[in-house]
Amino acid sequence: MFRKIIPGLLFVFASSFAFSQSALMDKKIAPFQIKLANGQQYTSAQLAAGPVVLIYFSPDCEHCQDFTKDMLKNYNVIANKQVVMITFQSMEMLKPFVSQHKLSTYPNIKVGTEGYSYTVQRYYQIKSFPYIAIYNKAGKLVQTFEGEQPHQNIFNVLKKI
Repeated sequence: MFRKIIPGLLFVFASSFAFSQSALMDKKIAPFQIKLANGQQYTSAQLAAGPVVLIYFSPDCEHCQDFTKDMLKNYNVIANKQVVMITFQSMEMLKPFVSQHKLSTYPNIKVGTEGYSYTVQRYYQIKSFPYIAIYNKAGKLVQTFEGEQPHQNIFNVLKKI
């Protein structure tokens, strides 16, 4: 009896995994509304056509800080992409992070807080930081990374879009 049940369960599991993966890949960018470190509002509707890298982070997260430093060292992989860095943390935590990494000097990088709305966090069901969602120029989700990941793997995906 178990020999008949187990293959059936494996099929159901594999089918649901494939469905969830394809559903994720059809997902458009989160309908974010953030307040930038300079006080301006910025929304997903303001994004220009082209590749987008959405990074959900926390300014006090060591992995997020390390990724930001490495991303800026490898700026050439994001130079032609819109980068939107979003946190839920307060402006008091965000401003020193932006200042420390000199993020306001990069015109293609927007950094802001969604406050306690958690819209983006719920949209992607984020459980650990940093969370990186990479969209191609057609607006299709290419890949996501969650938590500590080898940075080179992320940069390799970014080079391809």
